[in-house]
Amino acid sequence: MAHVHYLDPVDYLNGKIAKRYRTIYCRRKDTDNRYTSVYNTPTGAPTAAQIAIMAKFRQAAQQTNTIMMDIDQLQAYRTQWRAHIQSGHPRYRTLRGFIFAKVYQLL
Repeated sequence: MAHVHYLDPVDYLNGKIAKRYRTIYCRRKDTDNRYTSVYNTPTGAPTAAQIAIMAKFRQAAQQTNTIMMDIDQLQAYRTQWRAHIQSGHPRYRTLRGFIFAKVYQLL
């Protein structure tokens, strides 16, 4: 028995159709899943836990920037990053992302 696959006029959308619409159309490339989401702006002040997380993120970003400027520290992280890539776990595609993850884990 034959299978019929109807082609859509548009394969997928990514982003908003127009500024006035709230719906955001998303597509995951690796799994080819398509879904929608709506962004709602928060109405209240951030909680204490959210403020702590934002402070930790800010501190990790600042430490990452200082490490990226220091050649000696950067070389040590670069060798760790290259070993990580060669081990078959390409989770961190950039050196900056790798350094940020390591610093964030230490905080």
